[in-house]
Amino acid sequence: MKKTPWQLKVIIMTLAAATLACSTVLGSPDDDMPEPSFPESEPRTSIQPEEDPDLFNAEGQMEACLEGESYHPGEGLCYRNDGSATPHFIALMEGVIESGGDDNEELLDNEVVLVTYTIDGDDIYSPDYFDVSSDLESFQDDSQTQEFIWDYYTGMIPAESRSLLTNYIIMTDGLGGTLAAVEQSPEDPVLWMLSVDIADTDDLQELTFTLIHEYGHLLTLGGGQVDIDEYLYYNPDDEDAYSDAEDSCSTYFPGEGCAKRSAYLYEFYLEFWEEIFDEWSEIQYIEDDDQYYDALDDFYFDYEDEFLTDYAVTNPEEDIAESWAFFIISSKPAGNTIAEDKILFFYQFPELVALREEIIARTYSRLIRIQ
Repeated sequence: MKKTPWQLKVIIMTLAAATLACSTVLGSPDDDMPEPSFPESEPRTSIQPEEDPDLFNAEGQMEACLEGESYHPGEGLCYRNDGSATPHFIALMEGVIESGGDDNEELLDNEVVLVTYTIDGDDIYSPDYFDVSSDLESFQDDSQTQEFIWDYYTGMIPAESRSLLTNYIIMTDGLGGTLAAVEQSPEDPVLWMLSVDIADTDDLQELTFTLIHEYGHLLTLGGGQVDIDEYLYYNPDDEDAYSDAEDSCSTYFPGEGCAKRSAYLYEFYLEFWEEIFDEWSEIQYIEDDDQYYDALDDFYFDYEDEFLTDYAVTNPEEDIAESWAFFIISSKPAGNTIAEDKILFFYQFPELVALREEIIARTYSRLIRIQ
């Protein structure tokens, strides 16, 4: 789930929502927040690493390698770099879906920020704790899980691929709902922040998929893929400027700015969205939430073979992020549907194929070290 100051559905409403999201990061949460009924004084997640070996082993390595792995001193990690991890990783991820539904949801009225960290490469420091209700303190105090999730993420994603991240945010909106999100930094729109809901991290398979999905947003919206519109970022209430910027964009306008002609997102839009975009756009002007979601559901079922999940129909940005995640976790498909073609889209870029192999190798070695 990408957080951004701009969404195409009812611009004025989403601008207000984005302002609230930023104020949650920068200020205190609502004191009237209802108290959830989370268990107290219990581990927040079943995801726990094996007991760590000595920091440096006999060979001077920070991590002891398993059979078939190679040590990579730049990351201090062991993983297979010969492609042999791929079928094992795909088998471990078999069946994971991200459809946005959860029968066990117990959501709060608002998202609550618990802790924010500053990022320096692989390290997080200077935790900033927010005022929260007593029922959330056990989540806030669970630094072991917070640090483990961050270490897991840095183990998955190469350092140079996440250099735009400046803050790591621990939040919760209750059970279910948003598991993770990325959003532009309030200090610099070129930089980004990663948020993770600590209440939803029990399922390692789902967490892995979602973190890969969120990296898909960084890949397709950051790093020079989009000409960031700084005026709009710092003036989110200027609807006329937003409309002018959108109208003047000759490629695709995700909200952060105009996509470059060489951007993955623009090429994805041209191949998969150009013919259906006007029909989808009409839905975004429906102001009644029930009518909006009914219309979006109808749109999804009309084009079901074109989307890998129902969440992908949200917009092209979510569609490419979902497709990226399935590109990582799935075998190469035959291309019998447009949805499968969206996975094949990434195979035309050698740099993304190489990145896929590295993410798989790194993630598989993290997974097999977790009890």
